[in-house]
Amino acid sequence: MAKKDFNKKFMHPTRRKLVDMVMTGEYEKDTQISFSNIKEEVKREVGDVWEDDKGNIWEQKSYGRVKKSKLTDTMSEVRQYLQKLATCKATECDKQKFGPTDKKLISKTGYCSKCLAKREQEIRNDGLWETYSEYKIYSNMASYGTDVLEKLNIALSEVTNIHEFVNDDGSVEKWKSDKSVDELRVEIETDIERGKKELTEVIEKRNSAYELLKDKNYELVQPL
Repeated sequence: MAKKDFNKKFMHPTRRKLVDMVMTGEYEKDTQISFSNIKEEVKREVGDVWEDDKGNIWEQKSYGRVKKSKLTDTMSEVRQYLQKLATCKATECDKQKFGPTDKKLISKTGYCSKCLAKREQEIRNDGLWETYSEYKIYSNMASYGTDVLEKLNIALSEVTNIHEFVNDDGSVEKWKSDKSVDELRVEIETDIERGKKELTEVIEKRNSAYELLKDKNYELVQPL
């Protein structure tokens, strides 16, 4: 059988140069060979997720790779978070469907109406309902006060005597306060100091109620 000659006619120039070097053992000193067009083959396992050099996200499936959307992943996380907010955290909860009241209570306490009533009844039986009520009131006040102080601090950093309002029709309405920026800053600083004092008093009352409840280890009572 005649020996078939090695045909390099249709080879990529880079590969042809490599073959020449291997077969002849000779090469020019300044010869440079670029491997930029030779792609590295990476073996992917099913379930692998990776990002390419263009920022695209891929996932390896049993039937091939599938392009994923970053937005889809974000929305999935949002849906999981919202689902968690609408699910009673009681391990023994056996409710199959949550109504509007349940969802509202879950968002505030973490428990549906049935599981919350069960836990509150335990507090009533222990004769600590009044203390627990004070604990809830002052906890809510502390949360509200903290939020107000945060907004006042933002207002202080952005204080101006010119205000803009966007109307429903898209038009912009501007009005200027009769007070100077310095006067407005002093007023906000005064409100902040008063708010800090009131918040401190509320937290102290809240903590006093907590001290009377903490040894019971109620699930509805948590430290700040």
